[in-house]
Amino acid sequence: MTLSSFEYSENNWKLSNLSPLHSSCLLVGRNSSGKTRTIHALQNVVSFMQMKQMHLGGSSSFSATMIFSDTNDNLFNMEYRFAVKNGIIDEEILIVNEIKLIERTSDNAKYKSETVYPPEDKLVVQTRRDKLLYPEIEQLMAWAEGIVCISCSDINPFTVIAPSQLINPFSFSDLVDSLDTSAKETVMVNASKLDYHISSIETIKANDNIRLVKIQEQEVSENIFDMQLSSGMLRTLYLLCFMQYIKNTPKTSMLLIDDMSEGLDYYRSTQLGRLVFEESRKYGIQLIASSNDSFLMDVVDIANWQVLRRVGSVVSVINQQTHPDLFRKFKMTGLSNFDFFSSDFIDKYLSREKENV
Repeated sequence: MTLSSFEYSENNWKLSNLSPLHSSCLLVGRNSSGKTRTIHALQNVVSFMQMKQMHLGGSSSFSATMIFSDTNDNLFNMEYRFAVKNGIIDEEILIVNEIKLIERTSDNAKYKSETVYPPEDKLVVQTRRDKLLYPEIEQLMAWAEGIVCISCSDINPFTVIAPSQLINPFSFSDLVDSLDTSAKETVMVNASKLDYHISSIETIKANDNIRLVKIQEQEVSENIFDMQLSSGMLRTLYLLCFMQYIKNTPKTSMLLIDDMSEGLDYYRSTQLGRLVFEESRKYGIQLIASSNDSFLMDVVDIANWQVLRRVGSVVSVINQQTHPDLFRKFKMTGLSNFDFFSSDFIDKYLSREKENV
């Protein structure tokens, strides 16, 4: 099941119809256009559905609408939306293949024609978990439970912000410990492709509470530890280990990556970007990444871009489906992908479009 559309609103900020979403998407936009906040909005919704602690600054009053599709079933369509006010459920709707399964307001709640009585601060989908009796709810909750978020700018040797959160849920040592010999070999092969030549990677116990990652570089006599790595090398190795981890975690449904390729040079940024996008597709994991890194933009097809533009408190989306003529004309210019983002091409096109209305 793939998320194909997402809308979100909280306080004085609104994301207007992020769609259509594909198996892999790159959120791009100028600074303060809403890239990180969009990632956090998705994470906020999923944290609430998983009954986990929300990210720092997450709102307890928000509304969200999500539409799902299934690449293996063209007839499948699911819409789920809910609204929360100060932690209390104000609305909840679940529609599957045009059949309304859940209808809830602040006054009452129904599953099909049956009146149900969930706690006021719990969703119906949280209180009706049964694979046989409520298969559609279980499908939705399995999707939510399979989402992981990585903030590249927040990766550090210990990297866990809080155990109950979705952002960076594993320390670097935990990831390395989770890998078998074959997976570690793959990490080292992929690192070599990125010009990080490593002959071993393992963990050692520093004390009762801390494990360190020990790395041996080729042609370097002394070992180095995770705390000694450059931020670029640490982020790269963390992502390479993480991709091996989720390879053997079939329940992973979506990977959110904020600030992808942050702090990397051209070669490493482009190669890492290609690897993460290709492996996400190979493993059947939907990828939504954000970046304004020019190197990464040039290797991700603009057909997979979601260009975010903010006017006041409202973030809107431009993509190849919403503005096909814009993308077609840009491809004819022969310019690089980054020029599409950094030049005034989009602004001029939208101005002409507005004048012709």
